[in-house]
Amino acid sequence: MKICLPRCAAPRVLKLLAWSLAGALSGCSLLSPSTPLLEAPVSSSYDPISAWTAGNASAALNPPTVPAGFYRVNPGDTLTAIAHDFGRDASAIAQWNRLSADGSLRAGQILRVAPPAATQNVAAATDQRAATTADKHTDAALTTAADAKARLAWPVSGAVTEPFVAGKTKGVTIATRAGEQVKAAASGRVVYAGGGIAGYGQLIIVKHDSHLLTAYGNNRALLVKEGTPVKKGQAIAEVSADAAGDASVHFEVRKDGKPVDPLAYLPKRH
Repeated sequence: MKICLPRCAAPRVLKLLAWSLAGALSGCSLLSPSTPLLEAPVSSSYDPISAWTAGNASAALNPPTVPAGFYRVNPGDTLTAIAHDFGRDASAIAQWNRLSADGSLRAGQILRVAPPAATQNVAAATDQRAATTADKHTDAALTTAADAKARLAWPVSGAVTEPFVAGKTKGVTIATRAGEQVKAAASGRVVYAGGGIAGYGQLIIVKHDSHLLTAYGNNRALLVKEGTPVKKGQAIAEVSADAAGDASVHFEVRKDGKPVDPLAYLPKRH
């Protein structure tokens, strides 16, 4: 039997059928409590500071290898600082990479920091001496635990309530008093100051050299801005407290972008 509908009623019936079908599908999948609507589950291995350093999350999770003689620009890097770290002239690095006259860089950019192949033969002996000297300096800085410990100072007073566990945590939590000043663990340059990195609250990141970063999370106030040079022991933030009134600082040390145990770089407390 064929059912005829008034012409004006047909669009309503079609809309009702479409809504019913969409509701059935969404009940099965889109509105399932086990499936997020807007974002995929975040892996427990996701590291937001590494993602920030690399410039994006995918680069942090699967970073491409930088070949020998090249360097990936980190946020806050300058051409002068990179040239100093690698024992090069800033003008030479600018020429090798065809940089603009103002020497501006962008995070994630890959720079050549060794002479191109055409000039390597001429400068081979000089480069070898420079590399050997750099290696000696690096080895001397990292040879003993005492040297490493001497590099950093405690950012706040207080006891460690959550220790570093390799593969599980990325730093330590230090209990302290709300409002206590957080101090730079070593001299360096502030490369991040803000609350845009998830899970850290108000955060300060200080770059100490081309290998070492320190991060200070869970602050209520930031006392320095990005790009500011800081001295060891200088106040850079103020500690925040949670709803229960408990105050603490989350402190991380990153060596070549990887989390390491901060206690290995700090003097022992008696």
